[in-house]
Amino acid sequence: MKEAALAKAGLLVLAPDGAQLRQAIVFQFNPDTLTRQIGPVPGAVPGEAAAVVETLRFEAHFDAHAMAAEAPAPAGIAPWLAALEALVMPEPDGPVQRPLVLFTWGRQRVQPVRVLALDIVEQAFDRALDPLRAQVTLHLCALAAHEFDAGSRGAKLLASHARTRAALAAQVGLQGLEALGLAALP
Repeated sequence: MKEAALAKAGLLVLAPDGAQLRQAIVFQFNPDTLTRQIGPVPGAVPGEAAAVVETLRFEAHFDAHAMAAEAPAPAGIAPWLAALEALVMPEPDGPVQRPLVLFTWGRQRVQPVRVLALDIVEQAFDRALDPLRAQVTLHLCALAAHEFDAGSRGAKLLASHARTRAALAAQVGLQGLEALGLAALP
């Protein structure tokens, strides 16, 4: 029996309306840790639909030596770093429509996000001073329903993500009462 290929984490960059895939930034190595924080938006009124935000943080590693066998790049890992930077830096030419970015962490987590910040540590360089290794900490914010027009591609992707999370949560059920020392609710 053939073993399934290892799924890779990454970012999908779509056109602002979500109609066209512009770029797939596949992480060379899957991050070891994903930190998620879900909580109230500072200053939000309790009960508002947009009063909760999810932020994600993880570290991606890039290594030109490991990439050489797959697709050698004359500029080391600089193209990957530039692609990530473009998601944070404003376009130099006038008003910008940000692309729709999807964070992908396997099939069960394909989530519209905004890249808030990058912490980039470049660690080795070639003779032209192109980076050969880097660790990049990505800071993402999950997008919420109020950030999309009803019926838009982004709204549909967000709804799909919410359905997947709800289906996973439904798998937990009530089997935990006995483990809590309870035969029934008090």
